[in-house]
Amino acid sequence: MKKDLVVYYSRTGNNKYLAGKMINSLGCDAEAIRPRMGGFLFLLLFSSLKGGPGIRKLKHSVQDYERVILCGPVWMGMLVAPLRSFIKKYGKKLNRLVFVCCCASSIDKKDEKFGHGHVFREVEKLLDGPCEMCQAFPVGMVLPEDKREDPEAVMQVRLTDENFTGMIMDRYKKFIKKLKE
Repeated sequence: MKKDLVVYYSRTGNNKYLAGKMINSLGCDAEAIRPRMGGFLFLLLFSSLKGGPGIRKLKHSVQDYERVILCGPVWMGMLVAPLRSFIKKYGKKLNRLVFVCCCASSIDKKDEKFGHGHVFREVEKLLDGPCEMCQAFPVGMVLPEDKREDPEAVMQVRLTDENFTGMIMDRYKKFIKKLKE
């Protein structure tokens, strides 16, 4: 059995970037989630309705891996439709799941209306049990301190090797260390 598979959904490229970093750090396989239908507004609507058009079949068999690392965005405190579709379609076949997200909500605001804490609880509810780990990477961490609470600045962030430093890199290194234990 293979160790890890990173499965990700990314609209702006932030989660694809994060998935790429994990692939390099862990030396594992990866696959992008491909929704059956696209379009941001369409997927946002389905995310708010807790449904979706479904996703295309993965090329990898999730049951062939000890652990799947599911990586994707949080939109307005919601689990996005492609990630929900993945969990519904493959959740019972997973040996272990780690859920990772890039998000706009800061760690101290994770349980507020648009916080990622709601998404973590929803993932565990869909799995009918706990994840091995849930980890958020607030993209505002790459901004200067005076811009971290500016919603427009946070929404414009695109993770790159140049800005994935400091606090977010420290958080990432701790996360990878936990995964390797």
